[in-house]
Amino acid sequence: MTAQMDADRTMLDYFVARSTSTRPDGLLEAALTVVGQTRQRPAWRTLDWWLPSAWADRGAWYGRRVAIVAVVGLLIAVLLSLVVLGGSGHRLPPPFGLAKPGAIAMDIGGDIYLADANGGNRTKLFAGPHWDGHAMFSPDGTKIVFESGQDDNSTALMVMRADGTGTTTLISRMAEDDTVISWSSDSRWIATAARPMDEVSVPSGSHVPGVDVRIIVGDVGRGTASIVGGSELFGHDPRWSPDGTMLAFGRNYRCCSGPPDSLWLMRPDGTGLRQLSSLPGGGVPAWSPDGRRIAFLAEGIDRDSDLYLVDVDGNDVQKITDTPLDESFPVWSPDGTKIAFLTNQNPYGIKAEMEILDVSDGRVTTLQGPFVTANPPVWSPDGSHILGYVWGTPDDPGSVQSQDALAIFDATNGSEAVDIPIAGLYDSSWQRLAP
Repeated sequence: MTAQMDADRTMLDYFVARSTSTRPDGLLEAALTVVGQTRQRPAWRTLDWWLPSAWADRGAWYGRRVAIVAVVGLLIAVLLSLVVLGGSGHRLPPPFGLAKPGAIAMDIGGDIYLADANGGNRTKLFAGPHWDGHAMFSPDGTKIVFESGQDDNSTALMVMRADGTGTTTLISRMAEDDTVISWSSDSRWIATAARPMDEVSVPSGSHVPGVDVRIIVGDVGRGTASIVGGSELFGHDPRWSPDGTMLAFGRNYRCCSGPPDSLWLMRPDGTGLRQLSSLPGGGVPAWSPDGRRIAFLAEGIDRDSDLYLVDVDGNDVQKITDTPLDESFPVWSPDGTKIAFLTNQNPYGIKAEMEILDVSDGRVTTLQGPFVTANPPVWSPDGSHILGYVWGTPDDPGSVQSQDALAIFDATNGSEAVDIPIAGLYDSSWQRLAP
């Protein structure tokens, strides 16, 4: 017998000697009652049920570890599925700042087309019975607002989805309409200017705004639009503030009944009128993306049209250009660091140079490329390029000619613009996509 066995026997004799000869009363009954009241784990939840006992003993030590790994794996699978489901929808771009360039909407020959980001692969998107034009993508890239000619020689303001479906008329029987339609940053509202057809005694078929045009605000969500500001308010080129609370516009006065045109602000419902600048001829405003400043055009010393900057409170008016030539249509870059504008080389609006103002230092750069028309330049959503429109015979305004090419200017390194021949091109709008 070994020493270990002797020690075991000695311990056993010790405990037997000290134990009582009888069990305590009620001990067995109490133990059975507690066992009966305790919920037992089903046998199928144990390893012994599924595996041979030897395997169960061997696997018991890592059972908890396996359970933890399984839970973590399940959580990862759920997260991955949420990412996949969320990415399957259409992600919307931010209303301001840089974005990914999408399709380009173009007015060609009186119809609306879509082209790729390089101006190619053009397909017809919408063609009404007469002419359709001035197409503008919403900031979220999901809708296009445009104007459409009607049988009575009037114009209707319409909106559709980016794929050309779901066309809705916001307002009809308009005349002498603006060439630019402004979207609010939330892609819910639009603003433009036109003259009601009922106020035109003899329809001229002209689509050039006169002094009697009124400000129109449209609710795209409800499919309605109306004139704002009352019967004595006339204006042109309304532009939404980035926060959607104000409209900047050039205010008109009927002949001989008021001061010269000037830059004004008002709320979208036509209330809160406030003059922002008293410079004569003020208009064509463009808000900076941060909403702190407005670029606009007004008369210079030689009664030409010059470019100005003003704070939104009306202070710190800065004159940016001072040449004997007319500037036109300032447009801020998506990141708010530059302003593109046009400098006309003749009075007909068909021979202009594309210019860029660096807002930080006031430096103006002329981009390399052909002469373009005075139509508003269009920034690419990523801020790398600018679209302009080429008139085939810029030195012969009397010729029967239209814009016949799209010029894509490089706004980053000053390289020569690329010309894309497009007969009958009028203007365009670049779709913003999520980066």
